[in-house]
Amino acid sequence: MKTYTNFILLLLIFSCENHEQELQSYQQKIAELGTTHSALENKVKEQAIKISTLEGVTSSWDSTALQKANTALKSQAKQLQSEIALNASKGMMEPRMFNLFVDCCMLPENLTDSFKLLLSDTYRISPAVNPFYVKGQFNEDSVEDYAIFIEHNENEKQGLAIFIGGDTEKYYILGAGNEDNFGQDNMYGTIALSVINRENVLMKEGEVAPVIKSPQVIYVSFSNFTSAIAYLEEGTFKFYGQAD
Repeated sequence: MKTYTNFILLLLIFSCENHEQELQSYQQKIAELGTTHSALENKVKEQAIKISTLEGVTSSWDSTALQKANTALKSQAKQLQSEIALNASKGMMEPRMFNLFVDCCMLPENLTDSFKLLLSDTYRISPAVNPFYVKGQFNEDSVEDYAIFIEHNENEKQGLAIFIGGDTEKYYILGAGNEDNFGQDNMYGTIALSVINRENVLMKEGEVAPVIKSPQVIYVSFSNFTSAIAYLEEGTFKFYGQAD
């Protein structure tokens, strides 16, 4: 009986020691959680101070003045782009400097990157026309497209690189060494690019009318030919003459 009692006592003592160890472990975890909680509270306070500081700064800003300044800067940038393109078209700027400005300021970055990746081995952007690109809706997807005036790196024949929609890897080349539906492969003599709406295209009597499905087309003015529109028909960009 005594032996049994001693055994029970030993079990109780062992159990108490285990519970004490567990209690110490829990106390340690609680202390760690308390430290983490305090650190998070301090971070929240720091963020609150930063937010309060920013609110104090921004509340003193004149939003109207900022908008006017932003509008003025955009206008100045647009004027600068126009002057640079004009100087380049007159031969008053080195092509290298023109291309540097194109890279940094004129075309959307993803379009510039696509041109370099897909076309720069064969073509380069030409400063011969100002503006050297136009944008509009040249197919049926309602997404903005770009037409860029280019020239062939080797034979210098001029034409258009037309990038369609948000997919800047989808493009068409018109001219620049590629024969068009008029049998020409050079858009030399181009003096201006613009965009017109489909309903403003002049349809000629006695000629087969073009099938134009896009809301807009590219209007090309030539010094040596009748002006023409460039439009997408059955997966190909074609020319259709307009009276001057």
